[in-house]
Amino acid sequence: MKVIITRPYEQGLKFAEKLNRENISCILSPTLEIIYNKVPIDLNKYSWIVFTSPRGVVGLKKCLVNNDIQKIKDKKIGVIGIETSKKFKEVFNREVDVIPKEYTAENLLKELKKYIGDDDKILLPTTPSSRDVLSKNLNCDVVYVYRSEIPIDLKDKLSKVKKILLDDYLNNEKDVITFTSGLTAKNFFENIDNKTMDVVDRFHHIVAIGPITEKTIRKYVNPNKTIYIPKIYTVEGMIEVIKSLK
Repeated sequence: MKVIITRPYEQGLKFAEKLNRENISCILSPTLEIIYNKVPIDLNKYSWIVFTSPRGVVGLKKCLVNNDIQKIKDKKIGVIGIETSKKFKEVFNREVDVIPKEYTAENLLKELKKYIGDDDKILLPTTPSSRDVLSKNLNCDVVYVYRSEIPIDLKDKLSKVKKILLDDYLNNEKDVITFTSGLTAKNFFENIDNKTMDVVDRFHHIVAIGPITEKTIRKYVNPNKTIYIPKIYTVEGMIEVIKSLK
């Protein structure tokens, strides 16, 4: 069994390292590239900062100057999930204030509304491809600190993966294709040929990080296709699912 990792290269490499420690073979095949934007941000305007991904944390850090780093300590911080919480602590050396039990924007919004007052202004460092659940329902400024782009010649770059999936199908060896966002799934499925799509649909396993990503995958696969989702919507949770498929 091989695991196809479609998340951006840097994050995919860390995913692969964790799987390798479980003696699971991986193929890195990023269907996204992350580009960080340098934009001016006045932290004095905000009492809260809310993150929906670890990339938002990194992107904000790249936009700040030295004096701004100290101001982060005075802000209330909300994050969508444990991976974003870990990245925030790693980058800014403090804990977050709000994290939902289930890692979706809807649950984060519900949790934030327990604490955010009418006069609170919120900074939302994110990407243009993010869902608008938070921006539509909170008094916030959306700042695009990063963007996702399709890798150049993605179809050609997926040729190795297509060959692996087809060859393993002929050898009756099931592989696992992993998706950590709707965009990784969209870019994958829209850049494989019909023959590979048919083999994926009928034979190989698909593991999604959570229900929002699953929803995107459902647009492309057979309605009866099983899509595996971890109990906790993290890479570690995905690894537990993958191990159960060996």
